[in-house]
Amino acid sequence: MPEFDLSSIGELLSGSGLGAISKRARVDKTDIAKVLSEGIPSMISGMRNNASTDAGADSLSHALTDHSKDKTDNIAEFLNGADLKDGKKILGHIFGDDQTATINGIAKSSGVSKGKVTNILSMVAPLLLSVLGNQQQSGQQAGGFSLAGMLGGLLGGGGGQGSASPLGGLGAGLLGSLLGGGGEETEEKPKDDGVLGGLLNLFH
Repeated sequence: MPEFDLSSIGELLSGSGLGAISKRARVDKTDIAKVLSEGIPSMISGMRNNASTDAGADSLSHALTDHSKDKTDNIAEFLNGADLKDGKKILGHIFGDDQTATINGIAKSSGVSKGKVTNILSMVAPLLLSVLGNQQQSGQQAGGFSLAGMLGGLLGGGGGQGSASPLGGLGAGLLGSLLGGGGEETEEKPKDDGVLGGLLNLFH
């Protein structure tokens, strides 16, 4: 199994996954990539904070186990059928009292309305829990597994509470994977007008 990191998650959503979100949320793929490049690290950061207590870790572990059973073979199909109400509940558990501030921050930096940011993250949240749930199972089978350690590893050991910039830091690697390559590769293409150019080239 390849190394599991934010780029691995981004690769699942690139292509048909982004297309499914775009069609359902009625948001351009370029803007969805911006939302996800900040939203996914923010969700993982929120889960890591929840897993910092025994009760929170136990609750999250059960949620991941439940979602590990979700059928995600076809990512586009899964996203098309994602339960937005369930997704919004997941966001509430992940972000807690910080949900409004987190959504507002992502909306401001991405230029996407708060309502659409919520819908996009609500579609992706169940998929993220499914992916992490399967990773948790693999880790438990290998032994010496730590839920907080897994989440911290995804974030590279850094990051505050959902404070990653969509075009830098934790979000840069994820955005690179959504673009179909690494963040460094995107930066090496100044003639493509930077991030937007890379996105437009990918989603031609």
